[in-house]
Amino acid sequence: MSLAIGAYTPLSIPSAADPSIAGASAAPPTVADASAAARNSGAGKAVSDFLDYAKETPAQRMRDAILKSMGLSEDDLKNMSPEKRKAVEETIRQRIKEAAEEAAKKGKTGLVADVTA
Repeated sequence: MSLAIGAYTPLSIPSAADPSIAGASAAPPTVADASAAARNSGAGKAVSDFLDYAKETPAQRMRDAILKSMGLSEDDLKNMSPEKRKAVEETIRQRIKEAAEEAAKKGKTGLVADVTA
């Protein structure tokens, strides 16, 4: 089949009977196929990481950022002795408190909830 548009050369549009596309499915890929393709391409890890991040509360994100700045992960924390873990947890609490106080000085809202009102 060909299609003429104005003065342009006819454009050949393949039909389902065209042997060059034999075996090609006219149906679009399913969601499962797209998900499998994403997993196989490595994009699945990025999607999974993003979804994990999106599920975190702001406090969890702040904690993760502080741990990362200390060169630690939650797994590292789990493997520490109780004394060392307690010290790291206290450092995290102190940094969160400092960040909240600094934000309050600057008039920023939303870092912590004011439950006194």
